[in-house]
Amino acid sequence: MTSRRTVLNALAAPIALLAFLFASPAAHSQQPAKVFRIGVLSPGRDTKFVSHLMSQRLQELGYIEGKHYSFERRFAEGNPERLPELAAELVRMNVDVILAYTNRSAFAAKSATRTIPIVVWGAHGALETGLVQSLARPGGNLTGLESLAPAADAKRMELLKEIVPGLSRVDVLYNPGDQGSQFHLSAAEAAGTALGVAISTLEVRRPEDFDAALSSAAGKLPDAILTFTDTLTFQNSKRVAEFAVAKRVPTMCEFKDMVDAGCLISYGPSFTEFAEINARQIARILAGDNPGEMPIERCTRFELVVNLKTARAIGITIPKSVLLRADRVIE
Repeated sequence: MTSRRTVLNALAAPIALLAFLFASPAAHSQQPAKVFRIGVLSPGRDTKFVSHLMSQRLQELGYIEGKHYSFERRFAEGNPERLPELAAELVRMNVDVILAYTNRSAFAAKSATRTIPIVVWGAHGALETGLVQSLARPGGNLTGLESLAPAADAKRMELLKEIVPGLSRVDVLYNPGDQGSQFHLSAAEAAGTALGVAISTLEVRRPEDFDAALSSAAGKLPDAILTFTDTLTFQNSKRVAEFAVAKRVPTMCEFKDMVDAGCLISYGPSFTEFAEINARQIARILAGDNPGEMPIERCTRFELVVNLKTARAIGITIPKSVLLRADRVIE
């Protein structure tokens, strides 16, 4: 006598086949999940470590590069006049979101599209420059991160005063083509007035301008050099550091990566936090949130990094009070 289990087993395969044959067409032809395209727009050259940071943070949020999204990268290679053209190219590709590095890319992207979401990496003076009308509700198709760079310039000046005995003149190296530069300069000048320190300027707009700017500084050496960061000055920070070490001039920068390149000291936000915030914003946009309703977030973690190797090379002693406050000391 055939057991009940044997009969059920015999019927299982035909039933499964019938279920498959009479299932709805949608069950047979499920569409693969969409692979989003993230446009990357930068005035400089490719910064692979930034892409790596973004990939890591997006993966932590469930977005894997190559599976859930791909990057479409466009770099102006130090020729910012190309940014409108590159932004327009990303718009024609109809990418799902544009990650714009710093102010110049953000303004170019904003001019190119009013519909594709824009996320700004490291805006400085987003409100003051008119990039957004409100940090809480930027409106339109743009959100991102405010680095608070101009506000931190007063702290950088105070640190220079603490480190350099008799500090009386600081050369500010900056790119006047960056929309936030004037607000940087105003903050530094106000701090200089309060500290009794005169401010002179060294302007650079392209990589080839650095030789002339540094030659000008060599003609009448300042007590220190303060760098305002945009893509241009960041990607040429090693040139500035080498000049400063050769002339034995202390340098103050914004990011720890610039201290790794030879700058004496930096005080500023972390690229790790940049990536955390921007990745979270991009993930929300890909999930359907409106960027104009997402606040421009502000950096909350600031790092003090000191390069003792550079200090020895230029013959300066970093006060113990500064070293005790440092988040990292390069020996």
